[in-house]
Amino acid sequence: MDETKRAWGEVGEGFAKLGRIISERYRQLGEERASGPSTSEESGAADAIRRATDELDRAFTSLGDTLRDDEAREHVRDTGRKLSDALKVTFAEVSEEVRRAVGSRGSAGPSEPPSPAPPPGPSEPPPPARPPEPPADSGISA
Repeated sequence: MDETKRAWGEVGEGFAKLGRIISERYRQLGEERASGPSTSEESGAADAIRRATDELDRAFTSLGDTLRDDEAREHVRDTGRKLSDALKVTFAEVSEEVRRAVGSRGSAGPSEPPSPAPPPGPSEPPPPARPPEPPADSGISA
């Protein structure tokens, strides 16, 4: 269990660091693109749309810049490896617990296999018969 906690802790730390890197780039882009006050000619709705578009552009640009950066790309790969390792450790631990649970049930004594379902008896009516279908070329419509 300690190994699983450690592995998932590393994954969390990796994604947290990646988030900080992207956040820092986003902040830097905001400082570089500091927009001035809107003109009186712009309506409130148009200004809000422009600002929302600018924020989306800034967010995606910061993400793209981060992923193009060699150091950040290596960090993404490292975090991916840590995620893979954490999944392996977790599945190994779960499979071991299942083996122990199944093994302890098997060692408690012989268990009887489940009994098969009884064949349909005379108390059950047979399924209704379907009426015969007319031949396709008979000209009779259903």
